[in-house]
Amino acid sequence: MGSRQLVRLLGSWTRGGDGSLHTQLAEQMRHLIATGAIPASSRLPSERSLAVALDISRNTVAKAFDALRGEGLIASRQGDGSYTSGGVRHVTPRGDDRLESFVSSEVDERKPSSAIDLRSAALPGLSMVATELSQLDSARVLALIGSHGYLPSGLRELREAIAEYYTGLGLPTEAEHILVTSGAQQALRLSASLFVQRDSTVVIEEPSFRGAIESLHSLGARLVGVPSGVDGVDVNALQATVARTHPALIVVQSTVHNPTGSVMDGFRRSRVASIAKRFSVPVIDDATLADTIIDGDRRPLPLAVGNDSIVTVGSTSKSFWGGLRVGWVRAAPELIDELTAMKGSEDLGTSILAQLLASQLLPKIERASDERRAVLSESRGLALDALAALLPDWAPQMPAGGASLWIKLPTGNATAFTQRAERAGVLLLPGPTFSSSDRMDDYLRLAFAASPDYTARGIETLARTWESFSQN
Repeated sequence: MGSRQLVRLLGSWTRGGDGSLHTQLAEQMRHLIATGAIPASSRLPSERSLAVALDISRNTVAKAFDALRGEGLIASRQGDGSYTSGGVRHVTPRGDDRLESFVSSEVDERKPSSAIDLRSAALPGLSMVATELSQLDSARVLALIGSHGYLPSGLRELREAIAEYYTGLGLPTEAEHILVTSGAQQALRLSASLFVQRDSTVVIEEPSFRGAIESLHSLGARLVGVPSGVDGVDVNALQATVARTHPALIVVQSTVHNPTGSVMDGFRRSRVASIAKRFSVPVIDDATLADTIIDGDRRPLPLAVGNDSIVTVGSTSKSFWGGLRVGWVRAAPELIDELTAMKGSEDLGTSILAQLLASQLLPKIERASDERRAVLSESRGLALDALAALLPDWAPQMPAGGASLWIKLPTGNATAFTQRAERAGVLLLPGPTFSSSDRMDDYLRLAFAASPDYTARGIETLARTWESFSQN
């Protein structure tokens, strides 16, 4: 287990002065070992490398390790490092650290109550969600409640609304092309499981969405990263990698990439589609953020146009509200049939009332996109201005959409800096969070989804923290 992976598992391990640092570190590691999040017989990172990653002294890590050795939870082998000797079970990966960023300081006693959380790029819900909720057709609701409510493929009117959405984007779609899921994460995991077996090779962008990385790891996939930047995936590298590795699957984000915010142009879209066709490799296009475009063509042609081997994943969460846990898969009907059987055995279907609300919201997607665009454009501009004024040596990429900035640091270790920033009261996500191989530690992601004043206060604290950190 690498130091960056362990830091990610540790999460917000300090409790704002509640006990010594080595006691807090030992307590969190004890919890991770007991729950199996750190499996038995795992080789732990060296005391030195973990100290650097956590931005604390080596002596602090040594004391924590000594405490765990004394309890028999870890054992050291001469010349070979330290290994866990306990552990109950290996738990399912927890995702991309979004859950922790959504827990308020009032609920999580271990976090400083004054912490400014710039990890979550989740936007608040639009007012139209409440309006449409209050206007649900009571007769239709009563009719649905009178049924058993188990619809694995999804509510017919929502599937038709999603089909109309894609047809309007230039991708002819029928309800039979659509499976409704409980969020985009389930949509991606179910879709990937059609093509991926243990030890299958999957080509994925580097960086990429942590939820996708964890879902693929949970399926036992071997991930191979391909560079992705301000313009999207490097298509030449993608072709070379596919030719060399013969993957079972390619996973990309064509329209508003997380974390870079890029949107592929028409040339790159056609190249990705042609590579998929030439090498007979299925593609999953995670387009969850497609309706948060800020710059350029607001309705680019979907990657799947003309290629039924491309599976598209979408969601209402970014367009309308994260609490509306409704996602979907758009794919060839025969794939949808397989996915429906899989979903039916898993949860019997997504919440019917949530689907009914989503079916009323989706025809209003252009209005929702207009509202998102106005807010995101202003927030992005203010965040970039604050960074230029206070942290001019940081190099944020200009995102074409989304609610976060992907920033290259001039020097230093992003994992260690985010630890220092957390102790100063600002929460960030370091680059390795978005890497399939725990690389990219010279990058971090800063979200601007909260109010501009809130984000500005966070950046001011980061500037003071960076000044001291970069002098070390």
